[in-house]
Amino acid sequence: MNEAHTTRHPQPPRPVRILINTVVTTILRSRWHSIRSSQLLLLTFTGHKSGKAFTTPIRYAQEGEILRMTVIYPWWKNLVEEATVHVLLRGQMRTGIAEVLPEKDGEVVIKIHLQG
Repeated sequence: MNEAHTTRHPQPPRPVRILINTVVTTILRSRWHSIRSSQLLLLTFTGHKSGKAFTTPIRYAQEGEILRMTVIYPWWKNLVEEATVHVLLRGQMRTGIAEVLPEKDGEVVIKIHLQG
């Protein structure tokens, strides 16, 4: 999972992150999503070079039709030129336009404008 806080914590090793993300993704896609979906969503984006779809769980804050999330991993570089993304938000699939805000202290804020 990616941290939405401004305080950086030591990250677990990659195999542990993969396991955690797999468990969280399974929960968020299930009928029991409400256990975590008030804080976490699934973000699906297309790889800039590969064209492959990637999905990751991420912590978010919502203000109306705007979602904000803070990331420290470099996958955000795939969100170029206001990329179209899909989010599984509280059990509902939504489409949005991702905007990457300037980096600060090694963290990047992604702002997603939900559509329809």
